[in-house]
Amino acid sequence: MNIKNILWIVLFVYSTTLGQALSRTTNENTCTPKSAGNPSIDDVPAISEALAKCGNGGTIIISAGQTFTIRSPLYFNKCNSCDFQIEGTLKISDDVDYWQTQHVVFHLGDIKDAIFHSLTGSGLIDGSGQKFWDTFAVNQTLQRPILIMLGHCSNVTFTQLKLINAPMFFIVTTNHSIDITFSYLVLNAVSTSPNRPANTDGIDTVVSSYITIKNNYITNGDDCVAFKNGSNYITVENITCIGSHGLSVGSLGLTPDHRHSVNNIYVSNAKMINNMVATRIKFYPAGPSHGPVFVSNVTYKDMTIENTDLAVQIDSCYETDSNYCKQYPSAAQLANINFINITGTTSQRYDPYIGKIFCPPNGTCDLTFNQWSVRSPSGGSSALCSHYEHPSGITCKANRSFLLKTK
Repeated sequence: MNIKNILWIVLFVYSTTLGQALSRTTNENTCTPKSAGNPSIDDVPAISEALAKCGNGGTIIISAGQTFTIRSPLYFNKCNSCDFQIEGTLKISDDVDYWQTQHVVFHLGDIKDAIFHSLTGSGLIDGSGQKFWDTFAVNQTLQRPILIMLGHCSNVTFTQLKLINAPMFFIVTTNHSIDITFSYLVLNAVSTSPNRPANTDGIDTVVSSYITIKNNYITNGDDCVAFKNGSNYITVENITCIGSHGLSVGSLGLTPDHRHSVNNIYVSNAKMINNMVATRIKFYPAGPSHGPVFVSNVTYKDMTIENTDLAVQIDSCYETDSNYCKQYPSAAQLANINFINITGTTSQRYDPYIGKIFCPPNGTCDLTFNQWSVRSPSGGSSALCSHYEHPSGITCKANRSFLLKTK
């Protein structure tokens, strides 16, 4: 039995057991909307009616064996102290032309004390992403919706659900959301065509604090988890990331109109399998087009790496022409960044190197590696480095193309 099947079994056992434990006391105010049973008919009005009737302190049940077609955005602003139980399927239509005019499919705005879950582990949210990915591959101006967005929410839990094939990002928390938990989720975006599932970030935190991400299994085509601007006190525990761009701080500094910061990030017990990067901090250079960047108190601990291109990457010239970066070298401040007990083997892509550490030329780069034991397939253990003046716990080889420094 391969590792994927084992993890699926473990997640199912957890979902069944914990689903029963987390089930709220049956509320007299319970609504069970009915699907039209026709993919050409929008089931959002039926769900919205149930939310209006039972959303305030009640229970809404998406019944097992039913598929609800989502052909328009669904708003959960009436779901305060509600229990939204998904045992069937919520399936987004693949009407690319319609959805490119919509920013989000499932809007959670200004709600608190709510739970979205499945008691049986059968609950499924299907983003119908394949058609979006295929269209985006030939038209990269295509606008695709975020699957789930939480804005200005507090004490909201998503647990024991499976989400597949998001058109773009799976989940985003933003607008000062606080005390949000994502646990025992399976996120899966795998293309059945030659076109990759582009930009399918797993969980992104933006201007959010005290977010807990634990016991999740994510297969996707972009960041597994991204800690973006305004993320503070984010905890990630017991996560498996497959085929992703890693556990990433950033990207930061894209726009010049404000300070970009990420603080107090703690990642532990992560399995990184077949990823582009395992641990990453990415930010734009300085100059009139970009804003100042500050990152502090980030810890990656107890991680295993398998067939991943880079175990660590610090990118101070993210998605930018190298000539611009030489003209406007980054002045980002990186403070108290720790890598602890990280082991495993990278892929052959950059063999014999296991990482790229391109620190900000005009900033600070306070990185510490303890119990770092990552090797390339040939046994190499060095990272390509520039402007990392006092390497601590990792062996660096100078990367000559990044040695320009100005003060």
